[in-house]
Amino acid sequence: LLRRVCNVDGLARVRFTTSHPKDFGAGIIRAVAELPQACEHFHLPIQSGDDEILRSMGRGYTLEDYRSLVAQIRTAIPDAAISTDVMVGFPGETDEQFENTLAAFQEIRFDQAFMFIYGDRPGTAASRMEPKVPRQVAVERLQRLSALQNRISREINEAQVSKVFEVLVEGPSEKAPERWSGRTRSNKLIMVEPPQGVRPGDLITIKTQKAFL
Repeated sequence: LLRRVCNVDGLARVRFTTSHPKDFGAGIIRAVAELPQACEHFHLPIQSGDDEILRSMGRGYTLEDYRSLVAQIRTAIPDAAISTDVMVGFPGETDEQFENTLAAFQEIRFDQAFMFIYGDRPGTAASRMEPKVPRQVAVERLQRLSALQNRISREINEAQVSKVFEVLVEGPSEKAPERWSGRTRSNKLIMVEPPQGVRPGDLITIKTQKAFL
């Protein structure tokens, strides 16, 4: 599908998102590596860094399986950005199992992570699982994981300062209307001075000057 889509005339970018790790294979990695329109960014939800929790979630892969996918991506596309989803406080998650998630984040070093606290949904298997993690414990875990990921994201972004990027212009920034925002091929948000004669949807080349989270 990626290869067929990239045959469309005039298409500058294709961003593939999101794949379940158990359905994600070498074919997708090869396509992104070979197709000039395919952006070097993968969103690959890890959900937990502990194998027992992954089994309880019914995810269908292990941490080692996930590590292997990340290694394949970084071998084929060294500059690829990898973002993820993760959940803390899943029923039965122990302190040690949460520490395994922290260790996985330290090892893999995601560019970005969307982090959530588990909440019961009526009718799901997880809603019947025990023991439930106390809310305050889950909140503290999320705070620790967020602090770690923020540090990693800042370090990755700081390493990109003074580099040149192709940016897809989106338009005036909602948070800072005096500037415009856009996305690099690796899906990083870039703030630029309002470019003369440039419209939303245009591709421009910029050199970064400062890094933020």
